[in-house]
Amino acid sequence: MRTCLFITIALAITGALLFMGLQCVQARTRAKVDTGDQAGKVERGEVSVVVVESGTIQAAQKVEVKSRVSGRLMRLAVREGDRVQRGDLIAVIDPQEIRFQVDQSMAQLRAAVSGQQRAGLSVQLSEKELRTQLVQAEQRFIQAEREWKNQPELSRSQTEQARLAYENAVRNQNTLRDITHPQERVRVESTLLTATTQFENDKRELDRKTALLQQGYVSQREVDAARSQLSASEAALMRAREEMGKLDDKHRAESSSAENAVREAKSALDAALTRSKLDLNKEQIYLEAKATYEQAKANLARVDQERASYRQAAAQADQIRSALADTQRQLGETEIRAPMSGVVTKRFVEEGELVAALSSFSTGTSIVEIGDLSALQVDLEVNEIDVAKLEEGMDAEIQVDALPDTKLTGAIKRIAPSSEVAAGAAMQAGVVKYKVEVQIDEADPRIKPGMSAKCSMKAVDKKNVLRIGIEYLGSDSEGRFVLIEKRDAKGKRIEPEKRRIQVGAMSVAYVEVLSGVEEGEAIVKPEYSGPPRQGMMGGGPGEG
Repeated sequence: MRTCLFITIALAITGALLFMGLQCVQARTRAKVDTGDQAGKVERGEVSVVVVESGTIQAAQKVEVKSRVSGRLMRLAVREGDRVQRGDLIAVIDPQEIRFQVDQSMAQLRAAVSGQQRAGLSVQLSEKELRTQLVQAEQRFIQAEREWKNQPELSRSQTEQARLAYENAVRNQNTLRDITHPQERVRVESTLLTATTQFENDKRELDRKTALLQQGYVSQREVDAARSQLSASEAALMRAREEMGKLDDKHRAESSSAENAVREAKSALDAALTRSKLDLNKEQIYLEAKATYEQAKANLARVDQERASYRQAAAQADQIRSALADTQRQLGETEIRAPMSGVVTKRFVEEGELVAALSSFSTGTSIVEIGDLSALQVDLEVNEIDVAKLEEGMDAEIQVDALPDTKLTGAIKRIAPSSEVAAGAAMQAGVVKYKVEVQIDEADPRIKPGMSAKCSMKAVDKKNVLRIGIEYLGSDSEGRFVLIEKRDAKGKRIEPEKRRIQVGAMSVAYVEVLSGVEEGEAIVKPEYSGPPRQGMMGGGPGEG
């Protein structure tokens, strides 16, 4: 019995469902017939085109902080969400390797500077020596030439000069022995005697005042002054004794020097007398002196080669100095600091990881991303058809998925001049998209970078214009037209009138009519042989 009851109920439900489905099919059929027969009208209203696109919220200004030096990340001082100021420490790259490079470059620089100094000193010494040799060779040449031409007069003159020099040396020796040394000894002994007397007087004065101090007749200041005076007298006495002790050594040295001068002058005089008696071959001496002079001039040209070596050493030192400055810069840049104020929105690496330097050959490793969250924007990728409808400065309504009850406003800040091919299936279909940035007017503090948002931008917004439904617009080889409804005297619809019109703005639902029809005229749909209109051709949300 229970089984039969279940079967009866199932059959009843199935029959009811079949009856309801048949009724729905008949109702849809009647609605389609009625709609197809119903005429439209030319009316006034709004024609608007709204471009709707979803994107991601990002900071309007953001930077990826990278290192200009490679190495191991020794310290990472910030985390995601931290607020930083410009110049705050972000991370530290292990400076050990770069510090070693700095020390190595400094050692190389010291060696290069030392080489440069040696080269410079060599240039100076060589030039000085060669110029001295040149001057001496020139003087010998001139002298030899003069002697060769004026031998008798020269010999006489040399002998006379040697005799005068000898007499002067003897005279100086006598003056030193008989006058200068005795006077100097008297002066030193007088100074020693004066210093000794003064010291003894000052010592007695100190003893006297010390006794008076014990009796209370003088002050401690007077005793201290007497003691200072005694110290000064003692120092003067010591200097006088020292000078007296050195006097004999000085006199012996001066006497020895005077004797040597006399001896040398006597020797020179004897040589001059000997030369004057000899008949030497002055012509041969003249030729040798001339050859030596020419060779000295040629040798001086070698200084230019040494100058070139000095310039090369200086250039090498400058090169190493430049390399040292670069490594010192790199050492300073092991401390990575914030280039702007903002919030750390991303952290790409962790402590201990190796990071690559930013250079002309490498994009470098991103360490953190800093964004200015006081100004946010929505990054969109708009297809090429819709982007042609947009302009910079155009207003936009923004709906954040995470805040469904909050409406935000903004404006298009930038439309990319070049396209970006969309990824995935869109790329295979050849869809071309352009990046569009929508600036949010007043950012809600609850909004975070990376959230999804939908932007609605009115590309066309015309109000109170003549319009018709887009399904009533016809088109042929001559242009656009509408079919004006016509009825006979009995009210039966007859062949419609085909009338040419000019159209303006078009949306997915309506077309603006500029001329050709009047408000209130009835129109019918032109014959349409294509597939049924649906999706966008049937009207979209937010467009009229």
